Amino acid sequence: MSPPNTQSSLCRELKELGLSAGMTVMVHSSLGRVGWTVGGPVTVIRALLEAIGTTGTLVMPAESPQVCDPGTWDDPRIRPEWYATIREHLPVFDARTTPTSMGAIAEAFRTFPGTLRSNHPLVSVCANGPLAERITAEHALEFCEGRGTPFEKLCELGAHTLLLGVGFNRCTSLHYAESLVPGRRTTLSRFPMMQDGARVWMETRDMAVDNGTHFPVVGRQFIDTGAVRSGLVGDADSMLFSTRELVDFAESYFRRALG
Repeated sequence: MSPPNTQSSLCRELKELGLSAGMTVMVHSSLGRVGWTVGGPVTVIRALLEAIGTTGTLVMPAESPQVCDPGTWDDPRIRPEWYATIREHLPVFDARTTPTSMGAIAEAFRTFPGTLRSNHPLVSVCANGPLAERITAEHALEFCEGRGTPFEKLCELGAHTLLLGVGFNRCTSLHYAESLVPGRRTTLSRFPMMQDGARVWMETRDMAVDNGTHFPVVGRQFIDTGAVRSGLVGDADSMLFSTRELVDFAESYFRRALG
């Protein structure tokens, strides 16, 4: 059995993978895959921040699907006859208090000192570091993973993406890449929010879920280009790559696959 992870061991492994001072990196993660860690998810966050230094910016998704219409929830405990009550009382998104469903590391990062959060009810993004305000300041309400969002900003800023124990099915930048093509797959999202002091239900167009149809294929093909650095961080199979390179590759793929 491998020894427990520590901040120093994780930081060393992150640097071996390719993280370096001054880097802006979006991290999609699974604490369970990283393995038993002294100090839990906060230790992972500290190791990431140590690896990129004070000039680097750490970014994580902070999605909150529990704020959307209950008719879309994948929760067998919820009965359809409850929908009206849930819709009437469902709290609106609050960037300070609404938790994220993106795992223990992302949830700990949401409240980590100095972390900022974009103001989208369903697909917010958290960031910590010199570029945090620039990344989180703008988040379009419609097509919340497309233009005018932190995902576009990460490409513009030359960010990297780190998949820490997860696959390309968790890589939100693939939604951004797909949003750029005419044949993009779309859906409608419904959620409550405050508007002019009143609580109203909004309906917006967004990217549809992939459900493993294209994202894993894009990931395998992108790995074959040699653009991905792979290694273990703790017990987690991890991958590091340029966000812009992935988006450019995936956009070309989606133009061929979706028309």
